[in-house]
Amino acid sequence: MTKAFEPVPAIPDLSHRSSEMGPPNPGRRKLVTTAGAVGVGVWVIPQIVSMPAAAAQTLPIADPFVAVGLNGDRAWQTTDNGVTWTAATAPPNGLGFGVATDGAGNWVAVGDAGAFAWRSTDNGVTWTAATTPPTGRVFGVATDGAGNWVAVGARAWRSTDNGVTWTVATTPPNGNSSGVATDGAGNWVAVGNTGSLAWQSTNNGVTWTAATTPPNGSGIGVATDGAGNWVAVGAIGARAWQSTDNGDTWTAATTPPTGRVFGVTTDGA
Repeated sequence: MTKAFEPVPAIPDLSHRSSEMGPPNPGRRKLVTTAGAVGVGVWVIPQIVSMPAAAAQTLPIADPFVAVGLNGDRAWQTTDNGVTWTAATAPPNGLGFGVATDGAGNWVAVGDAGAFAWRSTDNGVTWTAATTPPTGRVFGVATDGAGNWVAVGARAWRSTDNGVTWTVATTPPNGNSSGVATDGAGNWVAVGNTGSLAWQSTNNGVTWTAATTPPNGSGIGVATDGAGNWVAVGAIGARAWQSTDNGDTWTAATTPPTGRVFGVTTDGA
């Protein structure tokens, strides 16, 4: 008689949570970031399905994806890897520009108008406005998965309670920023289109320092592989830049994209 095996429940791969974090397996972390003021943010948390070796079957992996946007239903989710999307039953009460998750059931979306920041604990089905929200337009958000969240826009804010309350940075970037990312090892980088164009933080967004050699154009998105490589993209100048010192100095791509660029990500490989 053939015995059916029950699969072990999916286990979140906590080595590369949103924006993303470790500490295990830094080379495998996948760092993604929101695309800034004109796009939407989409985050995926890969999962591992464990089952007995004797069970000769392939199980589909259905990870939750969440997207936010500017109009229509404003927030959507998919559990079939993007084939079909379902609108949130209680969407954010504003325009969504970015979204992130810690891989532990907490999702945070940020945007323009309304409360500027919202949170979901049911994979994007319902959203609740922050009780103490950011005090201006927000275009990007990231988390290290260890309880620290950073949002950037007209200023920079941080949250340590999964997006319920937000505090403005004591020394914010000296310009508008659109994208933010972290390597999960204490380094945060933001890029923008005014002021110094790129900034670093090593204290979870409390204070920010301008890059000594910033990109030669406006940055909109930024990502890191968690292994010391950072890439920023934008719509003006070289449109793509690289940093290997956690955002302090940036070098333009020798063969850059040939159009305006709003988002960037990596698989960490």
